[in-house]
Amino acid sequence: MAGVVVAFSKFQFARAVLVLGGLAFALALSEAIVRIVGSAPEVAAVEKGRYRLSSNPRIGYELVPKLDYGGAALDYYGYRGSSNSLGYRDREHTVEKPPGVHRILVLGDSIAAGLGVLDYDKTFPGMLEGLLRRRGFHSEVLSFAVSGYNTMQEVATLEERGLRYSPDLVLLAYSLNDIEQNNGNMFSILLDEEARSGGVSILSSHPILLKSALWRFLRYRVYGSPALPQDRALARYNLLSRNTVGESFDLLGRLARENRFNVLVAVFPQFESLEPYPHAPEHETVRGYSVRNDFHHLDLLRAFQTCARASPEPLGLDPYHPTEEGHRCAAEAIADAIASEFPHPAK
Repeated sequence: MAGVVVAFSKFQFARAVLVLGGLAFALALSEAIVRIVGSAPEVAAVEKGRYRLSSNPRIGYELVPKLDYGGAALDYYGYRGSSNSLGYRDREHTVEKPPGVHRILVLGDSIAAGLGVLDYDKTFPGMLEGLLRRRGFHSEVLSFAVSGYNTMQEVATLEERGLRYSPDLVLLAYSLNDIEQNNGNMFSILLDEEARSGGVSILSSHPILLKSALWRFLRYRVYGSPALPQDRALARYNLLSRNTVGESFDLLGRLARENRFNVLVAVFPQFESLEPYPHAPEHETVRGYSVRNDFHHLDLLRAFQTCARASPEPLGLDPYHPTEEGHRCAAEAIADAIASEFPHPAK
């Protein structure tokens, strides 16, 4: 009886191998025919410089991973050099937090991304880790900053990508233009390119699948592209265009409670006039959002006023973006605030 069962099992196995082999042959033959006939559409990445569309409507667009750029023009690139495997201007970090490390995750826009600063180590996220270690903190600083992001995009990025890195502290670098979409028209450019391609974005498909002509034929010729790409594009654009600061702070507060991390909001001033300063009411509005969510709050205006008096070097490249000296000033003030408000044993 046992011999009969074994023989039957071998028969079943051989039959399964034949079926799978036949299926693989049929797929390979179909792939070859579609390639020879040329009936599969080409699906290109909707990208511009370092940026591409995101499948998350609250993020809109994101950074291209592992992009190394050394060209002369910085439009749509922001800086020369390599991004990490997530696309950010930072080194690689393990997902698992090293033992004994106080992990700080930086959210922000082009200020935190160091627009106009050639060397990442001269930006405040790039300097902060070393400054904290000199103050007795065994810290690791991860930058998730993306030029043009508003507060909703920053918090959505934390929710989708940053939480798995188990931050102890989330540092939100707040710019006074975070109440609006201020990305140099990047999002509109990407949406227009997607619409011209029939609403097809590389992010709607797995990159490995896109290599298959048969899959592209079935997905985009037989099944068809998503309907009404212009309407969808308009809805995505409008979602990011409104003022989402208050609700985004509230979401960040909920994430902080659920995931047990602290939040420090660092508000950057505008540099066109530090003394007298015309934007104090806007700073107070942001402070109110921080107080409502029990965030630690650092208004950098006083630090920049002090630095401006002490240094002949300009602190701003334009009304929003700090120079290298401005980044140094911010990094020192933020490091002092973290060291005093978040005690951590020296290692």
